[in-house]
Amino acid sequence: MSLRYMLVYGYHSIKIVVAQAWLYLLAIAFLCLATIQSASGQQKQDSIPHSNKTRKDSNYITRMDTLLHVQSWVSANRIKYTILYNDNFKLVLAPNETNNLSFGFNYRYLDLGISFSPHFMNKDQDSDKKGKSEQFSFKTGLSIHRFNLSVDFSSVKGFYLKNSSDFLRSSLPDSPYRVYPELTIGYFSTLLRYNANRKFSTAALTGGTQVQRRSAYTFLPTLQFATYKFHDDSKASAVQNESTYSTDVNLVLPAAGTLVISPKFSASLGAGPSFGVDFFKSVSIDDSNRVVLSKGTKLTTGYSIQTAISYHAERFFAGVESRQRGYGHKIEDISRLVKQYSYFQVYIGWRLKAPVFAKKSLDWVNKISPIDFD
Repeated sequence: MSLRYMLVYGYHSIKIVVAQAWLYLLAIAFLCLATIQSASGQQKQDSIPHSNKTRKDSNYITRMDTLLHVQSWVSANRIKYTILYNDNFKLVLAPNETNNLSFGFNYRYLDLGISFSPHFMNKDQDSDKKGKSEQFSFKTGLSIHRFNLSVDFSSVKGFYLKNSSDFLRSSLPDSPYRVYPELTIGYFSTLLRYNANRKFSTAALTGGTQVQRRSAYTFLPTLQFATYKFHDDSKASAVQNESTYSTDVNLVLPAAGTLVISPKFSASLGAGPSFGVDFFKSVSIDDSNRVVLSKGTKLTTGYSIQTAISYHAERFFAGVESRQRGYGHKIEDISRLVKQYSYFQVYIGWRLKAPVFAKKSLDWVNKISPIDFD
C-alpha cells in the first residue's frame, strides 16, 4: 500500500456523517416558532412563577432570566483526529489554530448564538504554512427546569497533517506540512442534559441568566446525538471519497461543582467519563473506478472536562471557560481512532430590559406548549 493511499485512507477512515435534513429543518422550524410574535393581545408577564422559584432557591441561586442577556465572546477552538495504526505509525489530522468571534443572547428559557472566524483574528494563518481554516457554527438551546436541550450546527474547512515530518513529504513546496485546503467537516449535534441538584446552576457557568450565590455540586448525566459529514473537493487523491457517514450516540457522566469565592466571583470544575456507540458507513471510488465500501458499529469510550471562572455585577457579567472532550474506538485494521475537541473562551455580557415583543412571543410559545418552559 503506497504512502499516498495510506494517508488518504486514514483521512477517510474518520467516519463523519451527513447532518440529516429533517432534523435540521425541525430545529429551524422550532426556532421560528419560538420567535413568532403573538397577534392576539396578551396580558403582562405573570411574575409569580419566577418569584416562587427565586424565593425557593434564593440561598443558592438568583434567577435573572426575565432580563434580556446580550453577550459576545472570543474563543480559540482546537480539533484533532488521531489515527493509530500501531505504536510506530499514526496520522494526526487537524485544522489550523482558529480564533472565533461570537454573538448571542439569552432570555428566559431560550438562547441563540452564532460564531465565525474573521480574517482579522486569524492573520497568523497567512504565514504559519499550515493552510487556512474557517469555522462557522449556529447554536440554540432551551432550559426546561433542570433539563437543558441544545442544538449545534457547525462546519470546519481546511486541514493539515500535524505530523507531516514523520513522512518527509508536504503538499506545498514552501510548507513543511501536507495541507488539505478543501477538506470540510459538517457537524450537527443535539444534547440533552439533566441537573441532579436544583441548588446548582448550570446557566451560571457560561452566562448571566443565573448567579450561583452559595457553593454547590451536582451530577450532570448528558445524552448526546451527533452526525457528521466528511468531504474533500480536491481531485488530487488516488482515492476519491464520495460519501462518508457517521452517527455518534454518547452518554457523558460528569460531576461538577462551583466554589463561590465572593458575592461576584465563582470558580467551577466538571469532569467525567463518556460511553457510547458509533455507527459509520463510507462509500469511495479508487483510482480504478472500483467502489470501496466500509461500514460498521463500534463502542466508544472517552472523557469530558470543563472549567470556568465567572464574574457577576448588577448589569454586567463576564467570565472565562474551557472545555475538552476526547473519545475513540477501534476501527477496521486501525488500532484506534481518537477524536479530540477543545476550546477556550472569554465572554462579556450585559443585562437589558426585554422588549415587549420578546416577552409576548415567549409567553405565547409557553401558553401553547404542552410543557411549561418557565
